[in-house]
Amino acid sequence: MRAVLIAAAALLAVPALAQNNKVKPPPEAPPAAQAQAESLRPPPGTPAPAPASNPTGPFVPGPVGATPVVVDRDTLMRQLAAINEKLAQATGLARRDKQLQKLLEDSRADLKEVGRQVANAPPMRSEPSRPPPPPPQPTAQPITENMLRSLLSAIRHEPFADDQLSVLQEAAPTQYFLVAQAQQVLRSFSFSNDRLKAMRLLRPRLLDLENGFKLYESFEHSSDKDELKRILATSTP
Repeated sequence: MRAVLIAAAALLAVPALAQNNKVKPPPEAPPAAQAQAESLRPPPGTPAPAPASNPTGPFVPGPVGATPVVVDRDTLMRQLAAINEKLAQATGLARRDKQLQKLLEDSRADLKEVGRQVANAPPMRSEPSRPPPPPPQPTAQPITENMLRSLLSAIRHEPFADDQLSVLQEAAPTQYFLVAQAQQVLRSFSFSNDRLKAMRLLRPRLLDLENGFKLYESFEHSSDKDELKRILATSTP
């Protein structure tokens, strides 16, 4: 009988406990706080910002494509940290209207100052694009053996020295010569004076001037060799 009475008392106590354990609605915010919250709420149709993974972490850069500017990183981070601290205090003081309003006003003033600094910061200077390097210069190649034989044949085909020099004068600017090839050209001229004239045409087109001493073999007289030395000493005789 006693167990039955205890069970009945427990059944009667359940509704009372359920009534007492109902979640009470949060107290309504004061009118001033409600008005402040309404002023901070974005207008209808404004997309909600993406939630930050770490609200108290470092500053998140703006969208891609914004104009880069130069700011002092340490100063900006200190200001943002102070703003974050004030907003955290404002959350805990939601029932105290005047202090909440003062904290929010200070935060907005700080944000305005940060915006002013960013707006007045000089644009970030970008490195000017460097022009592409010039194409490599073609390596000079000496006259081919076939071309040299054709040139020697054309020179020897002319009966007079002046005409032979004219042939060389036309061909030399378009070809380069080795010293050994220049020696073959000089042998086409009978007189040393004509060979010196030929050397004045060949000198700017010589590729291996370090072998120029071999050219002295083409001259017998000391005066001719002295003139050859002067010709070899200048690139534009």
